[in-house]
This record gives sequence, C-alpha cells and structure tokens, in this order.
Amino acid sequence: MSESVLKGGFLEKMMIKLNAPWLKNKTNFFRLMAISQKAWLWIRDSLISIKQSETHRWLRMIIDDLINQMTQWESLASAMENHDYFFGYSEIELIRSSQITWNLPDVLWQVAAELENTQNIKQNIKKAITYPLILIIFSIIAVIVLLVFVIPNIVSMFPSKDQLPSITILMLDLSDFLQKTWYAVIITIFAVVFGIQFLYKYFLPFKIFIDWMSLKIPAVNWVIKAYYMYRFCSLLSQFYQAWVNPVVSLKLMSRILTNFYYKKKMIEIKDDLWAWFGYYDSMEWSDLFDPILIQIINVWENTWTIWESMWKISMFYDTLLKSKIAILMSVLEPILMACIAVIIWWIVASIFLPMAELVNVM
Repeated sequence: MSESVLKGGFLEKMMIKLNAPWLKNKTNFFRLMAISQKAWLWIRDSLISIKQSETHRWLRMIIDDLINQMTQWESLASAMENHDYFFGYSEIELIRSSQITWNLPDVLWQVAAELENTQNIKQNIKKAITYPLILIIFSIIAVIVLLVFVIPNIVSMFPSKDQLPSITILMLDLSDFLQKTWYAVIITIFAVVFGIQFLYKYFLPFKIFIDWMSLKIPAVNWVIKAYYMYRFCSLLSQFYQAWVNPVVSLKLMSRILTNFYYKKKMIEIKDDLWAWFGYYDSMEWSDLFDPILIQIINVWENTWTIWESMWKISMFYDTLLKSKIAILMSVLEPILMACIAVIIWWIVASIFLPMAELVNVM
C-alpha cells in the first residue's frame, strides 16, 4: 500500500482505523509539534521532520496526508478533520482557534500534556483492575475443570444417582449442561457483551439508564463524577486558552463527554450563557458537580481568572480521580473474593459430601 493517504480515501481510512496508533503515539506527535513550533518551524516542515522519525506505519500515513493537504494550502485543523477517527473534536477545534490567535505552540503543548495525563489515568485503571481480572479468569478456569472433569468421575463411583446429595446432583446437571452446550454458552456470552455495547451506542433509553445507574451506584458514582469534573475543568481551560468562544466550547464539550446527563448539562449551560446567564447561575443547583467547584467558579467569574484557575483545579480533580479509583478497587476486591469463596465452597461441598457418603458405605 502506498505511503500516501488520499483525501476521503475509504479503503485507506478503514485500514488506519483497524490499525489505529496508540494514545502514546498521538501524545508524542503533539509534543513534537509543540517543540517544533516553539522553534519557529513552518507547520509543514514540522510534519516532514516528525514523519522522518516516526516508526508507526499508520501514523506515518496520517502525517503524510496532513503534509499533502497543507501543500494544497489547507490549514492544519482542516487537514486533521479528514482523520477525525484519530484526532478528537477538542484537539481539532483548539488548533483551529489557536491558528487564528497565534498561540499554536502553547495550545499544542497543553494538548500533549492533557493526552499524557489521560494516558496515565488509563494506566492507573488498568493497573487497578489487573489483579481482580486475573483472579476472575483463574477462578472460572478452576470451576470449569471441576465441573467437567472432577465431579463426573466422582459420581461414576456411585451405582445410583439417587444416593447422591442434592447439591451434587445440581452440580452434575450443570456439568452435563456445560458439556452439551458449551458452544451455545460461549456464543451467548459474546452476544450479551456485544449486545450491551450496541444498545449503549445506538439505543438512547438503554444509554440513559446505564448512565443514570453509574451516577447512583455507591463508590462508582464518585469515580464517574471526579472524572467528569476533571474533564470539564481541563477542557474549559484549554478552550479558554485558545480563545474559543464559551458557547462554542460548551457545544464541543457536549460532543466530547459521553455520559448522557453531562452532555445534557453542557447544552443547558451553553443555552444559559447564550441568554447572558453565568456558569454559576446554570450550575448552582446541579448535583453533577462538586459544590466546592461551583463556589469556586462563582469567585472566578467575578475576578476574571477562570482560565488559570480551571487548569489548576483540573489537576486537583485528577489527583482525586486516581484516589477514588484506588478506593473503588479496595471496595470491590473483598466483595469479589467473597463471591469466589462462596462458589468454591459450593463446588467443594458437592465433591466431598458424596466422598464422605462413599466412605461411610464402605
């Protein structure tokens, strides 16, 4: 395949989507762009320099297309729009505004910092769920081995199934079911997982219900709220630094945030700003935001220091988010261990009760 990506080329776009560069590649791209812009290189020359050192094949193709479009006098933001599956709405609009206000190097550096922080958050989440996930996988494997191989061998020692304890009969029926319909069970699991994803993406009532549940479940709700307060403060500070109109900023944020209720609130705040109300007036009675944040925003609006303060408070919520993730995992771990212990006890009882009965008979 050619190193060139034609504008609007469906096949090339699809191939890059399937082999999308990682977040760390995008972070490195924006950081190198910021460094080159601070060195007063032309944007096209910066892209050529980055392409020469880039090792990810598909990112090289994206950069090559950006170079080709800028050769045709397209702006960097317009060229990036052709790859909106890789560059986010906020990144494109920030760059579009910064090219008008001539603060592109600072905005590029802030975008790189935001992407790097997002990468750190994702790594913390992965690190937190690794142990419970491994525990669940090994537990499932152990249960399957016991049901499929151990219990049938023990049951075969009894001349009649009627002599078995009821718990063993139940597990034996479950073992027979798994052996006869294992393929249907696997297909059902995959169907449920993909069905939930499909419904969440395309069926609005289901999405609203899931988003509502995520804001009501104890321990989970504070992780969700901390994340969205961090994203709200961080995005707003970036848009203000790039001199994006506040109404446009909130419109973009309603497209970026995924939770239905936060999307809806961004639209409400946008409409209130359009009607000459302030952030505080629109957020005062909302339970989606920390009351302290709402009070701080009220002070910021009166002192005209909202941009700098938003960036600082976003770092606070970043730290809070990481601590809430750690607390959530510390709560889930003992619950998970207790559930696994109950399952293991049930299986062990179904094995040892008939063995004890067999010893008594002998």
